[in-house]
Formats: sequence, structure tokens, C-alpha cells
Amino acid sequence: MVTVLLFLSFFLTSCKKKEEINSGSETKEIKEANDPVVPGTETVVPSYDPGNGGWKIEEWNNEIVAYLKKLSDKLISNGDWEIFTNSLCSPDFQGSSLNFPKVYKSPDQGKVILLGPENEPKKKNVLSESVSELLDDHGLRGRVERSSFKVIDIKVSGKNKVDSEAIVHFAGRHDGVYRELKGRMRLEWGFESGLMKLLRSDGSFSAVYSSIGQFVDVTESALGDVPEFTEQFYRGQDHWTGRLEMLTGIDVGGWQGIAVADVNGDGKDDLYVAQPGGLPNRMYVRNDDGTFEDHSVSSGTNFLDSCHGNLFVDLDNDGDQDLISGVLDGAIVMENDGEGNFTKRASMLLPAAVPYSISAADYDMDGDLDFYVCCYNKRPGVNRHHIFARPVPYHDANNGGRNALFRNEGNWSFRNVTMREGLDENNRRFSYASSWEDYDNDGDLDLYVANDFGRNNLYVNDGSSIRFRDVAEEAGVVDIGPGMSVSWGDFDNDGEPDLYVGNMFSSAGHRISSQDRFHEDADPAVKDHYRRHARGNSLYRNRGDGTFSDVSISSGVSVGRWAWSSRLGDMDGDGYQDIYVANGFITQEDPGDL
Repeated sequence: MVTVLLFLSFFLTSCKKKEEINSGSETKEIKEANDPVVPGTETVVPSYDPGNGGWKIEEWNNEIVAYLKKLSDKLISNGDWEIFTNSLCSPDFQGSSLNFPKVYKSPDQGKVILLGPENEPKKKNVLSESVSELLDDHGLRGRVERSSFKVIDIKVSGKNKVDSEAIVHFAGRHDGVYRELKGRMRLEWGFESGLMKLLRSDGSFSAVYSSIGQFVDVTESALGDVPEFTEQFYRGQDHWTGRLEMLTGIDVGGWQGIAVADVNGDGKDDLYVAQPGGLPNRMYVRNDDGTFEDHSVSSGTNFLDSCHGNLFVDLDNDGDQDLISGVLDGAIVMENDGEGNFTKRASMLLPAAVPYSISAADYDMDGDLDFYVCCYNKRPGVNRHHIFARPVPYHDANNGGRNALFRNEGNWSFRNVTMREGLDENNRRFSYASSWEDYDNDGDLDLYVANDFGRNNLYVNDGSSIRFRDVAEEAGVVDIGPGMSVSWGDFDNDGEPDLYVGNMFSSAGHRISSQDRFHEDADPAVKDHYRRHARGNSLYRNRGDGTFSDVSISSGVSVGRWAWSSRLGDMDGDGYQDIYVANGFITQEDPGDL
């Protein structure tokens, strides 16, 4: 994704494996971030020198992260974490205070209820006592399976002192229940004889308990006997990046995606994998024993066009799943004969932009499904770019591809009605994904569009002569950021559809964009947009009056890491909507930055 080329150049340029730091007349070497510094050793760490002229906060961050990574490793291995934690503290340590909910188990329902403390917890003289109490109260002592500290802010707090803020996550299982503790901690550090030592810590945590089962990876048993699958998809990104030339149209960036549907009517879901130009799309049909067979050729869907978005949907109301594919030149519509054999019926040219994803809905309520195509980028060659146009401005771009709405007019005829229906408003925004929902409960479907490099769209369907209007600003869901995905669901069970948007989280982006010297001559509003760009995913609660409230931070669902796709759904069958987020991307030496 082009975001990495720009975003990391802004935020991660300081994260080098080794660098020389001038501190007064001395030159000191930073230890590698993946080789933690142990307090009490002879390792020299960066001295306190905020006027150094470099991004001093990143030098401090390297050491703070090294400490916290070592603590996480010891918590997971159940090692001597208490001794190590206390060794972090200065002799002048002022105490630790963690605010977290107590547990109450309802005897009649068997449900776990979390109650906030009646009073602020007493400050502990030893840091390990606070952490121990937190883990003990939630049954996680010796059972921590996941632990992370993501440092999102570092500031000078006084002479020879720096304040850091970290997003903290502990998780594990006890009595068959998955338990997550999420919170934020403030850690104040001082410099003593060349070492950073902890002076004070406090924080607040929330807890989530879930009976959701553990998932088992069945890729090998399901697809391991398909030669083309193992030869191509089992190989990592590095294998293909070093062998394929992107300028030939074979793009190994991973923007293609997967569509799932029962294509042959046997009651089992099948997989369709989009491929870059020159590589055939793959149709994998599921057998009764759970394995898959490659039906790419026999199904007629193995075309070699560069393909991104695919959607299975019943376009002719005959009860089977037809196929819409977004290819380099536009959209291809293929009819399903009901047994998984496809025939091309229509194609729609999109001469200025490349399709990236597709969503369908009967927006005009005429009884058949129409579809909306997100066109992320202008076609290669436009504005003299090969792969991606440069977003301008980066934080709020409006020079991307133009999305298109196609109305189903029956008999495999589709008309581009984008301008006629009002959807050309704010329609140049590097769109990744869209989703339909009647968010205002007026009986027709509205449309939310997630855009990279800036603000998103919420098009309300009011059925007038110009049907759609962008109301994202007034509804409170503009969500400026690198929008990747969108999902609707009623997470609080109040009968109103809420909204979850997948974005990009970067702790390095948090730290650097919060510094006064970052874009120091820029308008404050612009700087706020950059900070928002690194915040992560967003959850908006539907108030029921056409507006939404942002509950991303309070609900603890903003840190989806470098999120691509996300989905609201009840995964454990308890009647409440859970969230699944697919994430990951290339990082530098510290993978915790994403």
C-alpha cells in the first residue's frame, strides 16, 4: 500500500538499527531495539539532552521499548518478571497506582460482571505489587499468553525526567474463559548514571471476558494437496518481490483479496482468490471432506487481468451467486448457471480509475441488486505515475480515482448513474471499501465509504431527485485517517446500526506527530489530522437521531494495528457483536510500532 511509502517516511525515519548520537562532547551508541537493555549492566544508553537537534524522543523510545519488551517476554514465560520489574525502578521511585475493575460473578446467570473500584486503589511502593494485583484479580497470574506495551507519547517532564505513555495489553485463558486487560499507563523515567530508571507509574485498565473458542489453522489439511496453492500462496512476500517486476502489471503488494460464496449450491462455501495481472484468478471449490479442489479453469473464472475486488451476489434473482470482478479496465459481470460455471454477460469500462472493491444493494428498491465500485487510484499513466498517484494533500487527499454506482436495469444491463444519483460529491478520495446500511431506519439503504489518506463519506439516501448526499460531517463520522474497511453492526444491542472503520495504528506516528517540531509551521488543525491518522480504528455509536458518537477509545477497540479488513459479528454466539480485524504490514526493527 502506498500509505507505507509516505507514512513511514514521515514517522519512522528515526528508527535505525544503529546510529551515532552526539551528546555534548561524547559520542554514544544506541543498543539495538531487539537486544533489550538490562538495568544494572554496563550498557550506556542515551543521555538526557532534549536540545540535541535530532528526534531525541526516538532515542529514548528505543530504550523504554527494550525494557518493556523484556518485561513482556518474562510475563509470557512466567519468568522472574517481578524481580525484573522492580529492578526498573529508581531508589527514588514514588509509587505505582493502577485503576482496574473488580470481578463479580452473577450466581443466577453465571455471567461475569466487572465492577469499577469504589475508591482509587492505594498507591503501591513497588511496581510489581500493582501488576500482581491486576493479574491476580483477573486470573492471569502465570497465564499471560499475550503482552504488549506500545509507547505512543514521550515528553520532557522536568529536569532529567521524561514522561511516556503506553497502550498496554495483557491476555490469557483461565477456566475456559479468554480474559483481556487493556489500558494505558503513564511511566515517568529519570536518568541516573547513564541509565534510565522508573520514577513513577500509574494507569487505568478495562477488562473483557469472552467464552469464544480457540480457532484451529486448517489451511494445510484443506488446501495442502492443491499444487498451485502450495506453490504460490505458501511462499512469502520476499520470494515474489525479488522475482517479479511490478511494471509488467504483476503487483505483489497484496491488494487483491478473497471472495467467499457457495458457487455450486451444495451448501458449502467456496473461495475465489483475485490475482495480479498475468496470474490467473483461482476458484477453490470445497469437497464434502473439507478439502478444496481447483476449479479455476472449469468454472471459466481463471482470467489473467489484474484483479482486485470480487463480489458474489445474485444479480438475476435466480437463486445462485453470480460474480462481479473489478479488473484493470473496469468491472466484469459473470452469470452462474447454478453449478459453479460462469459466463461473461456484461462489462463496464472505467477509463479513469482502477476498481478495488465492490458492494451491492437494492438502493432504489426496484427488486434487483445494484452495485457500487470503489476506485482507489487513477489508472497508471495518469499524472505520470506507474503504480499510485501521489495523494495531495497527504492527510486529506482529493485526487484519487472516481467511484461508480451501477444500476441494475435487468437482462444483464447496467447503467452508470453515479452523477445522476448524487454520488459524485466528494468522489476523488482513494476509496478502499464501502458498505450499505439503513442507518437512519427510514426504509432505504445508505452508503458509507472508507477512504485512504483522509476523510470518509456517509451518503444518506433520501429518495429525492438527487438521491444521495454526503452527510459525514454533520453525522460525526468523517473519521480522517487511512480508511481501509467498514462494517456495520449493533454492538450495544439498542436496535440502531453502529459503525466500525478499519484504519491504521502506529505508535511511532503517535509519538512523532505529537512533538512540537513536527510540521511546526503547519496549521494546528492540520497537525491534529496527522495525529488522528495514526490513532487506529474507529467505533461510532449510532445515537438514533442521524448522528454518531465516537467511542473508539473508551471501548478499547482503536488499536487494530495496521488494519486492512474488519468485521462486526457474533463469533461466540452470546448475542453480542464481536470484532475481527485482519492486520499486518512491513515494519522496521521494532514491530511494536504497528
